[in-house]
Amino acid sequence: MKLTYLKQLAVAVSLTSAAFSAHATTPTPNTFDTIYGNNFTGSSYSASFLGGVNATFDAKVGAAAGKFSTKAGQGGYQGIGVSPLAGSERTSGEIDIGEFINTSFSTNITITNIKLGLLFDGPEYSDVNEIAQITATYADNSVHQFTFTATGETTGIWSGLGSFVNLSKAKDSLGGAWSITNPFGTNLVKSLSFTAIAGVKGAAGGAGTNQSDYTLISISAVPESETYAMILAGLAGIGFVARRKKQA
Repeated sequence: MKLTYLKQLAVAVSLTSAAFSAHATTPTPNTFDTIYGNNFTGSSYSASFLGGVNATFDAKVGAAAGKFSTKAGQGGYQGIGVSPLAGSERTSGEIDIGEFINTSFSTNITITNIKLGLLFDGPEYSDVNEIAQITATYADNSVHQFTFTATGETTGIWSGLGSFVNLSKAKDSLGGAWSITNPFGTNLVKSLSFTAIAGVKGAAGGAGTNQSDYTLISISAVPESETYAMILAGLAGIGFVARRKKQA
C-alpha cells in the first residue's frame, strides 16, 4: 500500500504519543521525525531521520569528550545526560553546568519540539529555578542562546519562540518534564548545544551553581522545503512503480 508523507508523519506522531502515554522508561525507537535521548550511547551517537537527514550527538565535559549516561526516570519520563569519561561529577545521568550535548544536522531543519526532563523549580532536591540553556546555530550561521527556567510545578519561562507545556509536574518523583513546541519558530537550524547554567540561590544558602541539571528526552523536526520536495518525489516514484507492478 502506498504511504504518503502525511501518512508517515501521522504514524510518527502516533508512535510518539503512544510512547509518552505508556511513559516508557526503556530505550524508545526513533520515529520518522523524532530522535529519543535514551537511545544515546558512548561519547557520540548518530541517527538518520526525516527521510535521510543525519543527526550527530556528542557528549562533552568542557572541551573534552564525555559519555552519555542515564539515571532512573521519574514520572515515567526517561532522558539522557552526560558524564565525564573518568572521575567524579556533579550529577550522574544529567546535563550539568559545564557539560554539553552538541548536536549537528547534515541538512538544515526546522525544530518542531524539544522535550526536557528533571528540570525543577524548588524546593525539590534544593534545586531552585533550574535553568536549561539551548544554543541554536541557524542556517545563516547566526548563533542564538535561549533559556528555559522552571518557576513552579507546571510553570516556567522560555526565552525563545513558540510555546511550552508541562508534561509531568516539577515535583519530587514526578519528572519535571517539559515540552517546548516550535522553540525557534520557522528558522532553519544546522546545530544545537544543550547545557545548564547557574540557578537561583536556594533557601538553604546554596550558591545556585550546583542546582541546574536536567535530561534531554527528545528532539522532533521537519526537513527544509527542498528536502520535503525530494521526499514527496521519491514517494510518488515508489507509488508509480507499485501501480505499474500491480497492473502488470
